[in-house]
Amino acid sequence: MKKIIRMFKHVWRLGSAYWLKGDDRFGSWLLLLLSIAIMLLSIAAAVRMNHWFADWTNAFTSVNKDLWSQQLQVFAVVGAVMILSGPLKGYIDGWILLRWRKWMTSVYINNWMLNHSHYRMQLAENRIDNPDQRISEDIDAFIGSTWMFTFQLLNNVIMLGSFLVILWNLSNSIPLILGGRDWSFPGYFIVIALLWAIFGTYVVHWFGRQLIRLNFNQTRYEADFRFSLVRFRENSEQIAFLRGEKVEHPRLMSVFYNIISNRFKILKRNMKMQYVSGIFGQIDGVLISLLLGPAYFATAPTPGIPGGYGAIMQISQAFATVLGTFKFFQNLYGALAAWKAVINRLVGFLENAQRSEEILLESKVEIVEQDTDEIVIPDLKVYLPDGRLQVTAKNLAIKHGEKVLIKGKTGAGKTTLFRVLSGLWPFGAGDIIIPKDKKVIVLPQKPYLPIGTLAEAVSYPEPPDTYSREEIIQVLHDVDLEQFVDRLDEVNHWNHVLSGGEQQRVGIARAMLYKPDYLFFDEATASLDEPSEEKLYKILLERMKDTTIVSIGHRSSLEKFHERMIVAEPQPDGSFAFTDKEISAG
Repeated sequence: MKKIIRMFKHVWRLGSAYWLKGDDRFGSWLLLLLSIAIMLLSIAAAVRMNHWFADWTNAFTSVNKDLWSQQLQVFAVVGAVMILSGPLKGYIDGWILLRWRKWMTSVYINNWMLNHSHYRMQLAENRIDNPDQRISEDIDAFIGSTWMFTFQLLNNVIMLGSFLVILWNLSNSIPLILGGRDWSFPGYFIVIALLWAIFGTYVVHWFGRQLIRLNFNQTRYEADFRFSLVRFRENSEQIAFLRGEKVEHPRLMSVFYNIISNRFKILKRNMKMQYVSGIFGQIDGVLISLLLGPAYFATAPTPGIPGGYGAIMQISQAFATVLGTFKFFQNLYGALAAWKAVINRLVGFLENAQRSEEILLESKVEIVEQDTDEIVIPDLKVYLPDGRLQVTAKNLAIKHGEKVLIKGKTGAGKTTLFRVLSGLWPFGAGDIIIPKDKKVIVLPQKPYLPIGTLAEAVSYPEPPDTYSREEIIQVLHDVDLEQFVDRLDEVNHWNHVLSGGEQQRVGIARAMLYKPDYLFFDEATASLDEPSEEKLYKILLERMKDTTIVSIGHRSSLEKFHERMIVAEPQPDGSFAFTDKEISAG
């Protein structure tokens, strides 16, 4: 019971936000009311059709042409209502679902990006798999399933209420003959249907309860396989150079085998459920006959029951409808298990995003903005996510307009220092004083190039119209990419079109356009040859005399472009410590 309560709390958490807080919720509420009205009209038509079955059957058994003609007219009206209402409700429902999905997707993307959560979510101890898949697919699956189950449940409840009256009245007029004795009592058909449905649901749950975990794993394995294929495509050149296909094929297939193995487990579990459901389905088909048969034949030599054969048809349909509503969970168990897996994945996303925010709040790194012209680090300790000390910095200051080179072994914490200064890395302790309201840009070794026009890639993170076309063309000339000027409006995957060195040139062109007060280079020229690197640094120093430039690099040729050097020195405990070193002129 606790699990069921917790599941419905999760559903409320995921589903209620749009209907209570969504910007366009009022329009969706109106559409919802219209959908419910159409559903009620369909149910009323179904109830009327139930009575029609009795009259239609009796018209034949009593050879009553007038009744037959009358029922043809009734069928035409009721049938038209049922035909017209279904597609219209489907269109309105689809309209609502699209509105809901648009809002929910926007909220999830915002949670993913807010305060750089997408980065810290990878650092949390409860790290989730494939957050992109949870946004692109699980939201759609959740909304579609939630809508379907909610309306089916609502439809069943209303249908149940409508047909319970019919079944109750028929239970009072038809005896329950077992062993030659009448065991009937008011509403006995309803009690029998309820007990039989409860028993069937319990048995199906016992056989299918593992489907929730299996469906959760299946979604994860499918996403892992898709991610592996995307990584192969994105790194196809390196793989081709290394002749790595012979390694990649079995590796990809090993990921795919998880899908196959888990799918077989689902198939076996579904097969068992289908056997159980099939047995219950066969019994359902004859259950009403088993209940009605003794009473029908007990009146021999003139067999029959009150209401004639039409009453048999009416009660058969009413009993089947009531039994179907009672067996709602049994009939949809497989779909409900898949829905529960989707709920778990979406709740896991929210909990992981919440945890990333908690990590930020728990951080003992305090970034203080002041009216100053320098970055000051009085005493800073930076840790790895597992709690190990990585690097320390004491009494470091980077003055306005200064050009500083940071060097050290790989893994010494050089890039992590940039992450701390940018507010991305929460694992540490100490104060960092930074200038207030200054423009900052960090250029990594492999710059991010969005899919779009080259102008969008060069101007990122600003939109292209932030700069004049002449400014964009000029910086392309400055970084020796003038051959791409005619392709500024071309839409492409530029990380596949441009070489590593050309991508780094785009990154430097960005910095020239952005004109930051502080420019951080994280080996942003490592893919360039030394003459090209020297040319670009000279342009930067000429154009950005007042810009503070902090570079991470290993080449000694970089020293001549910087005034001082900070080195990450190894410590006895395995950590590193940043120490200041002067660079001699020339």
